Amino acid sequence: MRKKEKTEKVTLREKAADKFGASKEILLDIPKLVFIGSREVTVENYKSISEYTPTHIVLEAKPGQLRFSGTDLEIRSISRDMLFITGKIEKTEFGNEVQ
Repeated sequence: MRKKEKTEKVTLREKAADKFGASKEILLDIPKLVFIGSREVTVENYKSISEYTPTHIVLEAKPGQLRFSGTDLEIRSISRDMLFITGKIEKTEFGNEVQ
């Protein structure tokens, strides 16, 4: 017997974004991450920076936090809703209470 995998419920907003080809991250107010290997990441639609050290960067976002761990982490560029992180990104975590 196979166990059913737990999947996230697709919301009405997601369905609308799919149907109309809209940008999900803006419509759903969630972050968009674009990685270039493990050396660079661009984060769009974040709320604030709650921790910033050479080994950890924690961003507040909806619905929770984004945590980047690694070495020589640096925020190279920042604007109101986008930032660019460089360094050796070893781990990325998503969640409401990332430890």
